Amino acid sequence: MESLYFETAGVTITLILLGKSLEAVSKGKTSESIKKLMGLQPKTATVLHEGMEQEIPIEKVEEGDVVLVRPGEKFPVDGEVLNGHSAIDESMLTGDRP
Repeated sequence: MESLYFETAGVTITLILLGKSLEAVSKGKTSESIKKLMGLQPKTATVLHEGMEQEIPIEKVEEGDVVLVRPGEKFPVDGEVLNGHSAIDESMLTGDRP
């Protein structure tokens, strides 16, 4: 009678299950980190309309709007700096907590 290697099959199955569980844990941590980063995003933006400042939800900011970002604030949307200089909160980019 030939020898059967049951331990090889058992080790293979164990390693596959261990890999899948490590992958699930890693996916969970990644999605948790992404949720935390999304929580750092501001909910409103200060937009200049006809010389007046208006605070609106970031979903309503349109291309071409001038967004005012004060010192220490976070950038609510992507854009280009038109003028001025300041210190800003870079935690959304770096992932550090302020």
